[in-house]
Amino acid sequence: MVAHRTVGRGGGVVIVPTVDEGSPSSYILLAKDTPVFGSDGGVVGRVKEVLCDAGEDIFDGLVIATNAGDRFLPAEFVAAIHERGVDVSILAAGAAQLALPVPHRRIKYNVAADERPWADVVHWLSEQLAHLLHPGDPRLEEARRRLEQRRKALELAREDPELAREAGVGRPDLPGSYDGGVVDLNHAPAEIIACLPGFDAELACRLVDARERIHGFASLEDLGSLLDLPGDQVELLRDMVVLLP
Repeated sequence: MVAHRTVGRGGGVVIVPTVDEGSPSSYILLAKDTPVFGSDGGVVGRVKEVLCDAGEDIFDGLVIATNAGDRFLPAEFVAAIHERGVDVSILAAGAAQLALPVPHRRIKYNVAADERPWADVVHWLSEQLAHLLHPGDPRLEEARRRLEQRRKALELAREDPELAREAGVGRPDLPGSYDGGVVDLNHAPAEIIACLPGFDAELACRLVDARERIHGFASLEDLGSLLDLPGDQVELLRDMVVLLP
């Protein structure tokens, strides 16, 4: 899809192509810094957050970064979404008149914080398909509950690691902890780590020895490098572990 802007000339209108925005797409797939084009072809800003209710598949709109600061663009102003661009029904100069973002709106994902939107897409699709194929299955309800608990624990560890550690996120070995279904590789004992996919008692002990030598892992990539783990095993751990300071 090629975006166009209209330019008046001698009483007529000329359509001038400006950028190839790619094929039609969905708000679910919007990535960080996707350009937003006004009805005049000018750049309104870039996507910062996608706001919606994923469970009900309701698209609220976008938070966009503009020259005037962050602004909220309601869904009714979004004319089309493409792979590499969003077309809206306001003029580029009208961005400054948009409302400021309202705190605590429904956020599907914050593309500034989550560099892996595809993981969010896959999670959302799997939930919807499971519900359609097996409505009311208690095993799926329990699986959804565990996934949601894990998602909240990972979010807490990312946004407030001090509170996460105090609550016991990633520490199922501690009585009364809010472990969240994840494992804190910087503090959990070897017997808990040994239960993770691809781990055994020997590898878990190696991990504990390595973290004590370096006083904790800064990232999964550092951990994988020190323990010489294959890349697919590191990726498998990404949604199952935390690295609290």
